[in-house]
Amino acid sequence: MVQLKIIKHIFQYFLYAFLIFLITLSIFSAAQSTIGSSFPFLVVKSGSMEPVIHVGDIIITIPVQPSEIKADPKDGDVIVFFKPPYCDDLRYLIVHRAIGVTEEGFITKGDANSMSDPWSPVPPSCIVGKWTGMKIPYWTGLGYLSLFVKGEIFPPYGRITLVLLIIVNVLLIFLEFKKIRRKVERTPAGN
Repeated sequence: MVQLKIIKHIFQYFLYAFLIFLITLSIFSAAQSTIGSSFPFLVVKSGSMEPVIHVGDIIITIPVQPSEIKADPKDGDVIVFFKPPYCDDLRYLIVHRAIGVTEEGFITKGDANSMSDPWSPVPPSCIVGKWTGMKIPYWTGLGYLSLFVKGEIFPPYGRITLVLLIIVNVLLIFLEFKKIRRKVERTPAGN
């Protein structure tokens, strides 16, 4: 009887964790399908677009056809693209403004940069989408947390911290199970 109650409590903990995981996954999947983008949320890693977009901002993007992109040095669209020639490598995802267009693609530039990007023009095949103008600001800390855990800022401390948090959580769960077991063992068999 005692073991059955312990198993019930363990099952409840895993069920709650699984539900939280499913809800998070559902929100992300719904955003992807609603917006129609593989990258609906992007965390900004550099200050090249300041003061409009800051390091740690989470920007919301939508897919875009090259013909829909407005290219202008002052108020051109902020586009998301793979840095040529790395058009399939997530490490080279860039968020910059389209400031001009040529037959080969778009001339891009970070607002904080003095010159256009040396890899311009960006071919249409490398363009992922454009910024909607909406963002989760850096001061919420969510973007920084993502960058930290991925090891993109303060490496390797983000990954070390993540491993330590997992170890601490496993220990806390173990201690909670011990507490439940003691409580169940003290409970009379008829209750």
